[in-house]
Amino acid sequence: MSDYYAVGKSVPRVDAVDKVTGEAVYTADVNLPGILYAMAKRSPHPHARILRIDTRRAEALPGVKAVITAKDVPDILLGLKLRDVPILARDRVRFAGEKVAAVAAVDEDTALEALGLIDVEYEELPAVTDVKEAMKKGSLLVHENLHTYSGLPAPVKNTNTFLHETFSKGDTALGFAQAELVFEHNFTTQAVHQGYLEPHAAVADIGPDGGVTVWSSDKVPFRVRSLMAEIIGLPITRVRVIPSLVGGDFGGKGMIFDEPLCYYLARKSGRPVKMVMSRQEEFLAGSPRHPSIIRLKAGVTKSGELVAWEGNAIFDSGAYAAYKPQVGLGGTKKLAGTYRIPHVRIDGYYVYTHTVPCGHCRAPGDPQASFAVESFMDMIASKLQMDPFRFRWINALEDGDLSPVGEPWKGINIKETMTAAVKSSGWGKPKPNPHYGIGIACAERPTGTGESSAVVIVNGDGSVNIISGSSDPGTGARTVLCQIVAEVLKVPMERISINLVDTDSAPYDQGAGGGRTTFVAGQSAYRAALEVKKELVASAAKLLKCPGEQAPDLIEVRDGFLFMKSDPDKKISYSQAVKAVGKSQLMAEETFSCNQLDDTCFATHIAEVQVDPERGYVEVKRITAAHDIGFAINPAAAEGQIEGGIVQGVGFAILEEMQRAEGKVANPTLSDYKLCTSLEAPEIVTLLIEGAPGPGPFQAKSIGELPTCPIAPAVANAVFDAIGVRITDLPITGEKIVKALKESGAARPVSAAVRKEG
Repeated sequence: MSDYYAVGKSVPRVDAVDKVTGEAVYTADVNLPGILYAMAKRSPHPHARILRIDTRRAEALPGVKAVITAKDVPDILLGLKLRDVPILARDRVRFAGEKVAAVAAVDEDTALEALGLIDVEYEELPAVTDVKEAMKKGSLLVHENLHTYSGLPAPVKNTNTFLHETFSKGDTALGFAQAELVFEHNFTTQAVHQGYLEPHAAVADIGPDGGVTVWSSDKVPFRVRSLMAEIIGLPITRVRVIPSLVGGDFGGKGMIFDEPLCYYLARKSGRPVKMVMSRQEEFLAGSPRHPSIIRLKAGVTKSGELVAWEGNAIFDSGAYAAYKPQVGLGGTKKLAGTYRIPHVRIDGYYVYTHTVPCGHCRAPGDPQASFAVESFMDMIASKLQMDPFRFRWINALEDGDLSPVGEPWKGINIKETMTAAVKSSGWGKPKPNPHYGIGIACAERPTGTGESSAVVIVNGDGSVNIISGSSDPGTGARTVLCQIVAEVLKVPMERISINLVDTDSAPYDQGAGGGRTTFVAGQSAYRAALEVKKELVASAAKLLKCPGEQAPDLIEVRDGFLFMKSDPDKKISYSQAVKAVGKSQLMAEETFSCNQLDDTCFATHIAEVQVDPERGYVEVKRITAAHDIGFAINPAAAEGQIEGGIVQGVGFAILEEMQRAEGKVANPTLSDYKLCTSLEAPEIVTLLIEGAPGPGPFQAKSIGELPTCPIAPAVANAVFDAIGVRITDLPITGEKIVKALKESGAARPVSAAVRKEG
């Protein structure tokens, strides 16, 4: 790393001072002259017909400037891929928390009072809130006209299962016939909220010419622009989105929420409108992680070789599927883990219910799949009386292998992460006490693809600007882009700035998400910096009297200077090079696009826990996390991403659950919904494995989503190691542990193996 100028170093974030001093501007901080405050009226019922909405009392309240219902907005359906959600409920509501009306008033108190004055008459209807019931033939339909919706991968009718995905390779019937032992088991996971600090927020202002300006907490500003332009019926050039800083995302801020309501309230009132969801609204009507029911079946030889595998996953999508960039979840194809298995079949089912709509949450679908697969791997190892590490090792993928569903991957180094994690943890060492447990889990996650453009400018004074449409939802992406450009141009970080600009001024970027930012936005910035460097070198060649065709080999750059390699004292500044071409600045714009990639990242986590069997209390003592990083552009930022993912994973494992009663969220406050805090956070040992090169600048790989995936199964495996009972239903609560101990007498409830005869 000493060979690098700016990358490979843990530098402070470029926005750190603004954030810690409170100078950073978020969407809720936006204030405009005459701005109004908006709130939404929400349904108390999971399923009901709207018979009447009377807004007259609300409209008469002093301070109320606008009230809208479905009749005031277009009768269209929205969605990222599958379009199924209305702007406001029109004839019926499909979950408790769905918006039926909105008000804008001079202050929040007046808006809240006005909500209570809107009279809505409902006819309550039966609701289907159990996903298995929803799948049955003849079940009550959540969407009677599903077959008319755009975005469906295949036509479906008279069903709540709007998508059935299948991934396979080999012949599972043959594989199970060859197996000597067959195991099966079910696993379930709960709905969890992303837990970001900043709730959804939006501001809309309509100019005198009818042009619209939107401020949004959304991490994909160009998507906000296109969706808003489509809803309003304007060209995208008439919609300007000003991205504010995003106070956390974790997958939950990729779809518009209240931006359309702000626009229609602004149009009706003639004043700008701001709307900020309350924390309770976030739980009632956000887009949480999908609950799942997963059944796995494995065929194994007596020596421990996996020969056949089947995975069947049911994901409860809630009332709408609009909040997913793809109709399904990438995690479905992860239901066979990181293992070499010749015969695999995976089925994923996505089902509507009358519950809160689910969307993307850090590594969509992967934590659910990892919990099932890695718990199952330990259960099989236990039955085989084999060390869990050894069982994984003999089945782990190696470089050159195809993925479990037959996809080509490059740079497979899962074994390197396994070795590093075991070496640095307490694996194989004596336990400090009988109820101390240790568990292992592995996972993988591909680097995301997409499109991004960047502009790099070297100014007349030698300073550098980066203009990128890339969003930074708290990941440190803007800092990484600065480091990349600083490395190419050999300019000190303090001489580089990155501008947070609107969609009228920034080049296009597909948006943060999917682990794409360092790769896609990084490559565009890297290439733009290279182009600017070429111009600088060409200009310097003339001043230094260096043959132009030889300049790239003879001229070096460092610290904002260009000099002859053979005579370092013979140099000119960037400022001189810019002025020598008669310009005030040198500028280059580059676009990078990638639609398919065979790169993936691997991780091994080892959890150490202490369990109190009398109370069922689980304390996660330490997590050792080995991550295939390719190259760490900013090691501290990479470690921060891993640590944050681990803390979220601990919450998923033992604390968090959006509890539902008759379809309604029963714990919609942070006092009842238990996020992992510093009190529950374990000691974390982070290991950055820079083995297999990645596709990003300087061979970096993505890191944002993978860390949360192996935690829940590693903790579950450690709990089993500590007290001998297996919890296969998340979260792992004290009540479940105590009950399992009482019922099993600490027996290990692994599904009975079917021993083949002959």
